[in-house]
Amino acid sequence: MKRQLIYPMEEKYQEYLSDESKMMGKANSISFPQSEEEILEIITKMRKSHIPITVQGGKTGITGCAVPSKGHILNLSNMNRVKEFIKTDEGNTFLRVESGITLLELKKEIRRLKNQEALFWPPDPTESSATVGGIASCNARGISSYLYGDTRKYIEGARVIHFDGTIKDIRRGEIAIPFLGFEKDLLDLYIGGEGMFGILTELTLKLQPKPKEIWGISFFFEKKEDVFDFADSLIRENLQGEKANLAAIEYIDKVTMDEIQKRKAFMTKLKELPDIAPEFCAMVYIEIHGWEEEALEGIAEVLMEMAENCNSDSNRAWALSGDTDIEKMKNLRHGAAECTNLFIEKIRLKEPRITKLGTDMSLEGESFKSVITKYETDIENEGLRACIFGHVGGNHLHVNILPENYEEYEKGRRLLKKWAKEIGEKKGKVVTEHGVGKLKKSIFLQTASRDYIEELERLKNTYDPIKMWNPGNMIEE
Repeated sequence: MKRQLIYPMEEKYQEYLSDESKMMGKANSISFPQSEEEILEIITKMRKSHIPITVQGGKTGITGCAVPSKGHILNLSNMNRVKEFIKTDEGNTFLRVESGITLLELKKEIRRLKNQEALFWPPDPTESSATVGGIASCNARGISSYLYGDTRKYIEGARVIHFDGTIKDIRRGEIAIPFLGFEKDLLDLYIGGEGMFGILTELTLKLQPKPKEIWGISFFFEKKEDVFDFADSLIRENLQGEKANLAAIEYIDKVTMDEIQKRKAFMTKLKELPDIAPEFCAMVYIEIHGWEEEALEGIAEVLMEMAENCNSDSNRAWALSGDTDIEKMKNLRHGAAECTNLFIEKIRLKEPRITKLGTDMSLEGESFKSVITKYETDIENEGLRACIFGHVGGNHLHVNILPENYEEYEKGRRLLKKWAKEIGEKKGKVVTEHGVGKLKKSIFLQTASRDYIEELERLKNTYDPIKMWNPGNMIEE
């Protein structure tokens, strides 16, 4: 008997109408295909009925990319198989996977590979249930981007289903398309494209040799001036070397630490970590990746000295090494984001119009102190409370406003628009790694250049002329 592919949108599927943005969407039907053949059968039916499709993975995004505005939901979480391990004559290694595989599943599969050296995939969002397809669609990066950069550097190819049912294998460097007067790799249209141009069914991931040594150090500070000095000195000093490098520099402020501490007893992955002393106003987590223990020791000693000079007691720092212990620190960093999500969930019980209010803006060239002080001053002037955490490199900070009611929520929305305008005027990035989706579309459309928006609209009309994919994301339709 043939398996049912399309289900009406019943109450048991309500969780698929939302993602971590806490936006709530609507849809008439949903499907969970297990193969490309099933996808083709589903989209053929939808195309004949002129029904648009929202493509989903793990629903871990925070801008509403996977929240349907109408039509059908195509959830790819059942397409999570590893298809092929490739090793070239040049020594490069690739893993071809279905796009529904989660980061946690991917790491397990990479560990199982029969290879002479340990490998890993550098993009490292702290949400392990994120799917590779979702990570690619938003060009998410994670905490190790300070060393490894964008996700697109580690995607060599993709298999894409277009609106008319044609399937194309796209490899990096094979096809270039015009974009704002320059040549753009066609593959990069889909990476960061938020599902607007076609369905990513498979991705070819470029793996890297895994560093033999991974160390993590958390430094704590009692005064803001000290943490500002430390952060600025980290960017100013070049601590990168041939045998060891700083991979992550992550900032967490006091409000965030307090939220983590309040919920720590109920969050299984955080229970093993020591308590954070209440006198600390901020912490900086640094991860070092390297190949020789001596090289890591050299960087660690310099970091300890720099922290001591900024009045951080090295005896109270948390120093860890090895995959298991490092994972605990990543859980702490993920706890920063998770606590803000839990806060919004609780407030939504009283006021369902409230959604997540978080920034994804970055501003190169400014001092860390000036960027943080600007955020904090504006938040205080509006009588609001917010968690501030994120990447020190590029001043890429995530400011998550914690509204207690709808009035504060509206104040927060106005602040986000104000910051976006100011950062756009300074040539910073208003959207860096979380995507635009539906939640940040109004900010994006107000701050992006008209030429850029028109180019996106042109590409949408070229690759999805019937407006089938992910309606409502990024641009108006």
